[in-house]
Amino acid sequence: MDKNWRFMRANISREEDERRQRQAEIKAKGMLRALYRQINLIANIQLLRSENPSSSALTESLIQRDDQNKGNAFYTLNMLPGVHRLSKKREKFRNIPIDDWPEWMKNQPDRWQIGYKTTQIRLARLWESMGRDTEMFAICAHALVFRGSAWKETPRVWSAFEKLLKENFVSILAFAQTRRLEAKYLAHAVGAKAYPIMLGGRDVETLHPHQVVVNLRCQHLRQPVFDGARQKNIKFYIFNPDNWPLGTIDPTLRTPEDSRCDRCSSLNLCNCVYSNFSMLFLELVECGDGRGTGVRTLDNFAKGARLGAFLGEVLPSDSNVDPIYSLGLESKTRPGRLRAVISPKMYGNWARFVNHSCEPSVEFVSRTIGDRIFMMVEAKRDIAAFEELTIDYGSSYFERKQWRCLCGSDRCRDMDQPNDPRKPHPIPVISPSNPYRCWEQRPKNAEDQRRIWRTHEEVWAHQQRR
Repeated sequence: MDKNWRFMRANISREEDERRQRQAEIKAKGMLRALYRQINLIANIQLLRSENPSSSALTESLIQRDDQNKGNAFYTLNMLPGVHRLSKKREKFRNIPIDDWPEWMKNQPDRWQIGYKTTQIRLARLWESMGRDTEMFAICAHALVFRGSAWKETPRVWSAFEKLLKENFVSILAFAQTRRLEAKYLAHAVGAKAYPIMLGGRDVETLHPHQVVVNLRCQHLRQPVFDGARQKNIKFYIFNPDNWPLGTIDPTLRTPEDSRCDRCSSLNLCNCVYSNFSMLFLELVECGDGRGTGVRTLDNFAKGARLGAFLGEVLPSDSNVDPIYSLGLESKTRPGRLRAVISPKMYGNWARFVNHSCEPSVEFVSRTIGDRIFMMVEAKRDIAAFEELTIDYGSSYFERKQWRCLCGSDRCRDMDQPNDPRKPHPIPVISPSNPYRCWEQRPKNAEDQRRIWRTHEEVWAHQQRR
C-alpha cells in the first residue's frame, strides 16, 4: 500500500482544481474565524473560573466542558512525535521521520489507525513550521476547530488552514495572551519552556487588546504611539471641566431634545449601554502601504451592526488641538450641529485607527444610548472576517492637509492624480526572525528580558522616525 495514498488527488481539469482550491481557501478562512471565537470563549471561561468561581454563569456543565477541553488539548499536544524530549535541557532536536508509516499500519489499514497517523503527521508538520513553538501550538490545541480539522478535513483544506495559521501567527499569539488564555500549563506539562513576550516593559498578558498593533508582514508586535508617547486605551469619555468655561455641563449627556434611546426607545433617561462584544473581534494591524495603523475584523458583521463608539477626550467645538484624530460630536436631532469635539490622540479606543477609503465599510452615526450621546461606528454593508474597516474622511480632510488619498479603491477620488512620493507613514521592515515569532530568541532569564525586548522596540521606533 502506498504510504501517501490518503493524500493522492484524482485527475481533474485545471478549472476544477482552481474551483476546489478557492472553496478550500474560503472554508479555511471560516475555520480561522472559528478559532478566534473559540479561543475567546475558552479564555472567558478560564478567567471566570479563576476570578469569580461563584458566578451564576459558571454552570456545572460549563465547568465539565472546560475540563474536557483541557484534556483534549493535552492529548493533542502529546500526539506530537518526540514532544516528551522537550524536558531535556540543551538537546538539539533531530528531524523526526514523520512521513514513515509503521509496518503494522501498512499491513492492517484500519480506518481509525490510519486517521490517527494522518492527524499525527499533520500536527507534527505544523509544529515544525511553527518553529516548534509549543506554547503557540497549545493555544491552537484549545480550539475544537483546530483539533477537528486535523482529523477530518481534506488535504487541500488543511493545507490552506495551515497556511493561514502561519500567516496569522503573532495575531493568534497576541489575541490569546491579551485575553489571558491559560496555555502555558500545557507546555509546562510536557517540559517545554514558555517565555513571556513583552511590550513597553510589560507582559503582553497585562495589556488591553487594543494596546497592541500586529504586523502580519513582519510577524512583529508594537504599541500605538503618537508624538513619541504611547497612546492609552479608555473605556469611556474623558470630560475635564478645566478645558471648558466655568459651569459647563458635560455635552455628552443626553437631554430631552435628543429624542428616544436607540436601544429601548424610551423617551426618559434609562440605564441602557451599548454592547462591547463586537470590540472583542477587532484587531489593530500595521498597514503595509503607508497608511499606518488600521483596524482588522476577526469575525463577520452584518449591515447595520454597531461596532462601538468613538471615544476620547471631550473638548469645546472650537478647539484645534487635534487636527488628525478628532471627530465632532453631532446632535442626533439636529445634524451638523456640533456639541463638542472628541480628541483621541492620547486617550481613545480602537475607533481612532479606522483608515479612510473612498468605498468605506463603516460610517459614524449619532446615537443616544442610556444617558449619553455617542458617535457610533456602524457597518454600511456586510463585512467579512479579516477585512479592514474603513470610513470616508471626506474631501476636506485631504484638501486641508494637502495629502493624496492612498486607499487604492476603484472609486478613489485621487485615482487620476500623479503618484505622491511622500508617504504619511513609513513602512517598517523587520525580519520575521524575531522574538515575537521565534520562541528560541526570547530571553531566557529575567535579567535579559527588559533589555532584549527594549532593543527590539528601539529598532522599530528608529524605523518609524525615518
